[in-house]
Amino acid sequence: KFVDATKLGIHGHTKKTDKSPYYRFDHTPYEGFNETVIDHAKKCVGLYITFKTNSSFVAASWSIVPHRTRDNMSMIMQRGLDLYIKQDGEWRYTQSSRITPDPAVTEYNRLLVKRLPKEEKVFMLYLPGWSEVKSLQIGIEEGATIEGTPSPFRHKVVVYGSSITHGACASRAGMTYTAIMSRNLGIDFINFGFAGQCMMQPEFLEILQKCEADAFIFDTFSNPSAKVIEARLANFVEGMTKAHPGKPLIFMQSAISLESCVDPGKRAKRALRFDTAARIMKELQKQYKDVYFLDVPNVTGKDGSVDNTHPNDLGFHRFVNAYQPKIAKILKKYKIK
Repeated sequence: KFVDATKLGIHGHTKKTDKSPYYRFDHTPYEGFNETVIDHAKKCVGLYITFKTNSSFVAASWSIVPHRTRDNMSMIMQRGLDLYIKQDGEWRYTQSSRITPDPAVTEYNRLLVKRLPKEEKVFMLYLPGWSEVKSLQIGIEEGATIEGTPSPFRHKVVVYGSSITHGACASRAGMTYTAIMSRNLGIDFINFGFAGQCMMQPEFLEILQKCEADAFIFDTFSNPSAKVIEARLANFVEGMTKAHPGKPLIFMQSAISLESCVDPGKRAKRALRFDTAARIMKELQKQYKDVYFLDVPNVTGKDGSVDNTHPNDLGFHRFVNAYQPKIAKILKKYKIK
């Protein structure tokens, strides 16, 4: 039998909207967004469902809005589901849905896991990272029970960033750095990544000022040029500190590697961007006591990328190992743990 996912409860929103339970936020009250941002807002990266069932298998049936697939990312990440099970107090990866390579296919039916013991088990299902979901149903055996459970994570930390935060190019939705850190720390890191569009625009500042969260993390130096960083960063920080006094605002240097860039022109542009961000952040930290800047050079390593820009799973692993302890230490100061 199949149960509509919305009846189980969907977690991971910055703010829930009546537009669609699968949208990350409702863009309509805000002006200035281009069509790419609006399209990204409808993508459900970072959204997840948690449920308990005594079924011996878990299946899923879902449909998505047709869209162009990306050539640097797996189809599982773009259109598939990613299933975890709670065992011995930890989230254990269980299975992902195989996806037909044909991009014209937009409806999927998959058996995710079978031969499970007929006792109550708790699951977490990550939604597709690069698709707008129209519908989703969870399948269990006839006669079994299923019930949605609250989010297993404490607090709410909004992570606003670029395609790297969005999840490019993790192999599956559970391997984004926000998802990994949520499972590791038990804190809800909300994915507010917008590929190619994270440039501290006034409209994004307005949304973030209205977000209810315990802390904010920013991957805001991967998309904008040095000139844009120079023009917007100080105003962005000032606006966030006024809207969220006493809350930690943690900025991370771009995860894009300088070390692996052999193009001298591109390398020089990246270096200028990094240097500009570091210089301004150093001054802003003198002005605001709750503003932090974390900088780990070449954090993804020489071989941690799919396309010399976006991390692969190895790159995200290195990223988490480097930044998670630093982020956790800051959050702990604010009793976010």
